Formats: sequence, structure tokens, C-alpha cells
Amino acid sequence: MKESTNLPSGAAGPDDSELQVEVNAIPKEDYMAFLNAGPALPAADVEAAHARWPILRRYDGGFEQAVREAHDTTPGDIPAIWYVYNMGVLVKTRKSFFSIDLCHRLAPSIADELNFAIITHNHDDHYTEAFYQAMDQRHKTVISNFRDNYGACLGYDGIGGFSRGEHVFELGDVTVRTYQSDHNPLLRGFVMPVEINAGGYTILHNGDTFNVQDLRPSRTPDIWIHHAWCWSSPDGLSETVRGIRAFHPRLAAVTHHLELGHKAGGRRALSKAIERKAEAEAEGTPALAPFWGDRLV
Repeated sequence: MKESTNLPSGAAGPDDSELQVEVNAIPKEDYMAFLNAGPALPAADVEAAHARWPILRRYDGGFEQAVREAHDTTPGDIPAIWYVYNMGVLVKTRKSFFSIDLCHRLAPSIADELNFAIITHNHDDHYTEAFYQAMDQRHKTVISNFRDNYGACLGYDGIGGFSRGEHVFELGDVTVRTYQSDHNPLLRGFVMPVEINAGGYTILHNGDTFNVQDLRPSRTPDIWIHHAWCWSSPDGLSETVRGIRAFHPRLAAVTHHLELGHKAGGRRALSKAIERKAEAEAEGTPALAPFWGDRLV
């Protein structure tokens, strides 16, 4: 991963105080209003929001950077992957362009370009209704465990995306295998982790999975994109270390930090993600603590 161009000076290391000040300054309600305003928000209103809350400029900038690089990238055997926000990523293969948990104000603006989308569960920090509708109305497959995705059935491939449990989807040059997992002790079976194979390269994305034993990849993941603060830890190990010891990914990406849709006290700092990155590396696994717009692979 190249060094991020979307961070304040000094924030790529353990001292991310300037970034965290920006993150903590914006109330959850103001972020949610900006998110739900969508790409049709007038330019003057966008600029006013960016000026009032500088973190929103970085938020939009990360999306724009990832999409711009995707346009300029032609992958070979290994797919290209960009971190957009929270747990949202864009993935480009030789023949496909798709998203996982893409939750962003600007997400509907690329619905025409995406071949399909994946949403791991029904929480508003993992998708927006506007993005789902933009995909469904264009007859694009949206793989999730909570929407029927009727629109896709009218499309060329006729593949609706609903999956409650284990299922395999074949979409172009990509195979998506879904699981069922617990979000927490109350939301049982609420999350749909996915294992994605593209040209022999395997992506494991666990959404907000609570139990590491629910993840049963059929092959060693080349990259594991994970929520680093969701699982319980009765053995005292971090979620990152527990997953690494369970299925030995070749690369671990620590995500679900700086989540503006949480209240300020629940927004994990980038410095905490960097600590989890160090834990992974101590286990012998290369790891990333990405910021918005960064390319993972």
C-alpha cells in the first residue's frame, strides 16, 4: 500500500491527534445528514459542509481518490482493492468491478460502473438505501442477507442476490461464497461474511462478525478485511490475532475505525488500528491499517 495522500501531516504514524480532532468534532447527526443527502447535494452545500467539518473533505476525497485510481487501473491475475470508508471496499478484477459494504454519500454515483455489490448486513454504516436502490433499479445483483433484489432478476444474468446462509454466486470472473454469522449475542445470524475468489486470489471479508469460528474459508485468504473490535475475547487475545491464528491470512487489513456514524466516544482511532496492525505483524502476518482512499492490493 502506498502512503496515503488523504491524511494530515503526521497522521500516518502512531500520533494521529490532528486527524482524531477532526473526526471527533462532527456530531453523528451532522454526518448522517451529509451521508443521506447523497451525490445530488448542491456543490455550494458540499463546500459549506467541508468548510464546517474538515473531516468530510477527507471523507469525500477518499472516495474520489479510490474511484479515480480504479479508472486508471487494469488488473492482472491479482485484483486491485481500495479502502473507501469504514468496511467499504472497491474491487476491480480483469472483467469485474464491484463493492463490499460500500457506505458513502457518493456511492450511488458509480452504480452504472459496478457489475454487482455485496452488503454483509442491515446496518446503516455498511450501506445506504440510496445505493441499494441505485443498483437494484439498474438491474444489478446486490448480494445480501436481507433484501430480495428483485431488480436484478430483470437484468441480463437474472441473478437476484438474496442469501440467508451458505450460498455460492458465480458472477463474471468472480465467485462469491456467503456464510451466516452472529453480530453479537443478541443479533444471531445477522451478518453475512463473504469469501471471494477471483483468478485464484481469495478475499475474506467478515463484516461485523462476532464469532471467529463462523469463518470457514475454503482456502487460505490472500487478504482478510476485518472488523477489529467486534468479537468477544474470552482468551484475552485481540480479534485480529484470533483470526490470524484460526485461518492464517497472507495479509490482514484492520478496518472499522474512524466510523463517523458512531458517537464520538465509539470512533476507534487510527492509532488503535495501527496497534492491531503491529499485533498481526508480531504473529508473522503482513498487515495494513488503511485510511480512506488507500489502495490495499
